[in-house]
Amino acid sequence: MDRHQLLTRLTEAGVSDRFYGISTRGLSTSNHLHEAAPVLTEGRDGRWTIDVYERGEHWEEASFDSEEEACSYLYAGVMRQWELYGSQ
Repeated sequence: MDRHQLLTRLTEAGVSDRFYGISTRGLSTSNHLHEAAPVLTEGRDGRWTIDVYERGEHWEEASFDSEEEACSYLYAGVMRQWELYGSQ
């Protein structure tokens, strides 16, 4: 899946856009995120990362060679969190 398909799948699943972010060329959804929400980022070097920002700190949770791998990782993680905390 690519970043556009990721956004579609998360939206269709009813996941709040506060649970994740997408910050890539041509697509940005990272406006009002929950603290420590994962953000898909496209690097200038062609790598794809899942970044997390919390209390002024930033760290890279995971890094991938392909958009498909990164999107699949983010989708699985966000869906787990949504199932646990989304309805609360």
